[in-house]
Amino acid sequence: MILLVELAGLVAAVGTILPTPLEEPPFVYTPAAGAPGDPGASIPGFELIQSSPNGVSDYAGWFDQFSDWPSLTFHGGGSNESIRGTRAPNGVPLVLHAPGNTRFQLYEFISGSEADIAIYGDPPNRYGVVLYPRLLALYLDPADRLPTQVLDFLAYMHGPEDVEEDLDFTFQQLRWAEVRDGVLYVSNAHRTYAESSGGLNAYITALDPETFEILWRSEPLVSNSENFVIVDDAIVTGYGFTDEDDFIIVLDRRTGEVVRRLEAPSAPQYFHVVGNNLFVRCYDTDLVYEIR
Repeated sequence: MILLVELAGLVAAVGTILPTPLEEPPFVYTPAAGAPGDPGASIPGFELIQSSPNGVSDYAGWFDQFSDWPSLTFHGGGSNESIRGTRAPNGVPLVLHAPGNTRFQLYEFISGSEADIAIYGDPPNRYGVVLYPRLLALYLDPADRLPTQVLDFLAYMHGPEDVEEDLDFTFQQLRWAEVRDGVLYVSNAHRTYAESSGGLNAYITALDPETFEILWRSEPLVSNSENFVIVDDAIVTGYGFTDEDDFIIVLDRRTGEVVRRLEAPSAPQYFHVVGNNLFVRCYDTDLVYEIR
């Protein structure tokens, strides 16, 4: 017997999902119509207190500094081996099935203070790399094996200026997501040069997780790092790529406006906050900032 459950107004079988497809987003900066919260933003400052070269591939030592890293990855390659999981927490499935015999593989599990998030993509290739991550399963109740919502970001994955011969490389996959104060923040970016998408790549989008309304969308080329962090009213993220400028970027999370760009020695990849310090893993340099 198949147990049927109610999922976001849709009937779904355990292990089978009916994703909600999202509408195509704007590809230009779209500020919030009415900024949530207090009129004045609490945007901290960041003072660099340590910079040291790393071995480029020595991710394990960097992650070992933190006992509270919030994510596990479930695919092979590069830095993923340092934070790779074998079984997702709370019984979250490694595989989701959608109508039409479509199968999605768990790409990453993110543990959050307000919601857990699982990101799924196409089945892995022969190297164990999960391809084209685009589904976001939102678990507002961490004790529930069934997601509150499953959102399909396919409409976000290619921009209007993608170069046709580069389409194999311009899929703007889901990179990171977090719920804070009832808002879902999501980053998506591709893994090639900005010119391949006409510079329309690497966004953060704020959405209402119940209505799926876009509250704001950042300007492009602000977030192709593997994650971002939220500090007070700021989102701290990064952008960089070979032969392109590298920056740590601070956004006002109420409006999506870029309020600060800090030059980085190479492409920022990971961010983590411990106490009053912001740790940044760049391609070839490790940075520590004091949060002020």
